[in-house]
Amino acid sequence: MNSQALIRIVGVSHTYPGKGKTPPRQALREIDLDIQRGEMLALLGPNGSGKSTLLRVLTTALNADCGSVEVDGHDLLEEPQAVRRLLGVVFQKPALDRKMSVRENLVATGHLYAMARRDIDGRIEALLESLKLKDRLDEKVEALSGGLARRVELAKALLHEPQVLILDEPTTGLDPISRQEFWNEVNYLRSEGTTVLVTTHILMEAAVCDRVAIMHEGDLLQCAPPEELQRSIGKQVLTLRGSDPQQLLGQIEDVFRIRGRLVDGALLFSLEEPFSIDALLNQFSHCINDLSLSHPSLDDVFVHLTGQRLMVSGEVAS
Repeated sequence: MNSQALIRIVGVSHTYPGKGKTPPRQALREIDLDIQRGEMLALLGPNGSGKSTLLRVLTTALNADCGSVEVDGHDLLEEPQAVRRLLGVVFQKPALDRKMSVRENLVATGHLYAMARRDIDGRIEALLESLKLKDRLDEKVEALSGGLARRVELAKALLHEPQVLILDEPTTGLDPISRQEFWNEVNYLRSEGTTVLVTTHILMEAAVCDRVAIMHEGDLLQCAPPEELQRSIGKQVLTLRGSDPQQLLGQIEDVFRIRGRLVDGALLFSLEEPFSIDALLNQFSHCINDLSLSHPSLDDVFVHLTGQRLMVSGEVAS
């Protein structure tokens, strides 16, 4: 563990108790994670992987069964108020009062942090200028588009000048243009030194982060820069579809001495060495329906680690 990390998560576990016929479920299993000052880290994994539970623990909304969390040297259990002041959170579900104006929402947030009114007004002016919301100050939230409302959520999270910005599936429901505008703002904050922790269901968003922590069924499987994760599984990924994929898998493994796996009806082979497609087709063209050779993606990394696909209709399962 890096003693200089802004956030240190050590041995955190949590089990949700059973209810009726529903058995207990371990949502987190001995999670160790350091988050460095100024970095942007993505938590990547499907629904039920433990991402949201970890965020709930970090934001003091849920007590872990065991383990410890420190934010800038403050122990989460001993100093929860100090930790909360260091965090700004954009929740997956909207947290604005839609009947109130942008100004009223932000002023109310400032009061929750016991900020002086002059400080609140100063921060509102600075934030709305940078987020291009100045002309919307007195509009009701319900009159704003989804993209504009999301930017107000961002202003709300940043009002008290937190050290860490936490984004829980922040672009869910946004159109591509609004999504890009939102990430432009986040990348600017990142360039200014803000530490960002994000859960996202979009692979392209995880790929631009400094590091990606892959979670699955309560475990943190691997954490590294995205390029390093992709290199770790090989130089290329060969994907095949055929009439009898299980039989084809065994035959290709025997002939070419490479290991593959069957995932959602497709055969995937992670390749370290140069591979002859011509030799493959000479042997098996009669039973191959589709073939592609590509550089590894984060989805390929997830398949390599878990045997399951992360993507659903082009996006990661949320």
